[in-house]
Amino acid sequence: MQIKGKVAVITGGARGFGRRMAEMVVERGGKVVLGDILEEGSAVADQLNRQSKAGKVAVFQKCDVTKSADLQALVSRAISEFGVLDIMVNNAGIGGTLPWSEDDDVSLSRTIDINLKAPIEGTRLAVRHFIERGHPGCVVNVSSMMAFFPAEFSPVYGATKSGIANFTACCATLAQRNPPIHVNAVAPNFADTVMVRDLVPKTNNKVFNKTGILTVDEVVVQMIRCIEDESLAGDTIKLLPGRPPLVHKGRKAIVSGVLTGAKL
Repeated sequence: MQIKGKVAVITGGARGFGRRMAEMVVERGGKVVLGDILEEGSAVADQLNRQSKAGKVAVFQKCDVTKSADLQALVSRAISEFGVLDIMVNNAGIGGTLPWSEDDDVSLSRTIDINLKAPIEGTRLAVRHFIERGHPGCVVNVSSMMAFFPAEFSPVYGATKSGIANFTACCATLAQRNPPIHVNAVAPNFADTVMVRDLVPKTNNKVFNKTGILTVDEVVVQMIRCIEDESLAGDTIKLLPGRPPLVHKGRKAIVSGVLTGAKL
């Protein structure tokens, strides 16, 4: 899908991948609805509009992705502001903790709700919109290399990101619809974001020293690819510092006939 003239909803749009994704979409002639629990997303939208030569290109909507109503409000805002939704970017996420170091399940539940449940719900809402409107669409999810390389220091985070990669692969057959819906994901290793800097100090860090760290642009360029490369369907692009991006070769869903006659 070409981004020019398209409208994207981006969760976690105030910082990091989400903010840079918004900038790149607008640079390519698209428009964005930024959703974030952080109010600084409003300043990001204002800046994009000030820099635009094509009128309003961005709006901000405060959003708690653990609430389905807030995600639906992002879809509705895209339609009310720009008339359509073409692209859903499920970018919002948090780092996890060691569940056995916690006194309750609050952190466990929050990590699952934000990193796994919210992207699935965002995808559900977007896909239903695309089907009901009868037009093509794209969904971009954010997984992690921890989906493929278990790490002792973040078991819940890794489990949620593994779930995102599997869920994305299960969506592969949506690209065979007419019109097609492409659902893809990126799986970056550690990247230079506020979340990573807050969670894992860089100095004397054995993991960073061994694996290196990705730039935000290296990740977001592949998120853009998830939209523009129509050969991708249910695919996850793995990203490691100093290596070319690699499309994961795992199994993806195929048309089985089980859904014949199913609603939508």
